[in-house]
Amino acid sequence: MLRPVVVQEAFTKEVLMLAYADEEALRLTVQTGFAHFYSRSKQRIWKKGEESGNIMRVLQIVEDCDRDALLYLVEFPEGRPACHTGRRSCFFNVVHGEGVKDEVDRFLQKLYRVVEDRKNNPKEGSYTASLFRAGLDQILKKFGEESIEVILAAKHQTKERLISELSDLIYHLTVLMCAQDVSWKEVADELKRRSRKR
Repeated sequence: MLRPVVVQEAFTKEVLMLAYADEEALRLTVQTGFAHFYSRSKQRIWKKGEESGNIMRVLQIVEDCDRDALLYLVEFPEGRPACHTGRRSCFFNVVHGEGVKDEVDRFLQKLYRVVEDRKNNPKEGSYTASLFRAGLDQILKKFGEESIEVILAAKHQTKERLISELSDLIYHLTVLMCAQDVSWKEVADELKRRSRKR
């Protein structure tokens, strides 16, 4: 039995493609940790990226409620195309409605991963790594300083300067969140919870 497989980037939640898997493709995916599918046109099993090199590491496989469709949550680095057209996602033809802008969400997730990497794998000369080495008090101090600079820029300076200071603040906020193991998803979930109360 062939089942449709929705492929989603695990960290950014970006939907990348739709493919199909039979039991053998599913078994190979579980066994190897890399996405395998069944090609209806070629009538055979194929490993994603076997020709392009754009392989997908599968972190989790989830069945839907009827157990007739699958979701592969994959690790797929930014910049790699999932689609045979060379695009990041196979889903780019807007049939109805306006395009949804998700670049900000993707960028914040990417920023968090970079900051987290500097925390876990410190690099010589990295400002981010130096903040983690200095500890929570220094991280809090820098966040406080950046907050004041945002207030001053909003009150007395240009929009360009405010954008610059807000960027500094968001970066230092990300460092603070990472230091305390708080994810952007947890913050977003709390905001959604509050919005449902209204």
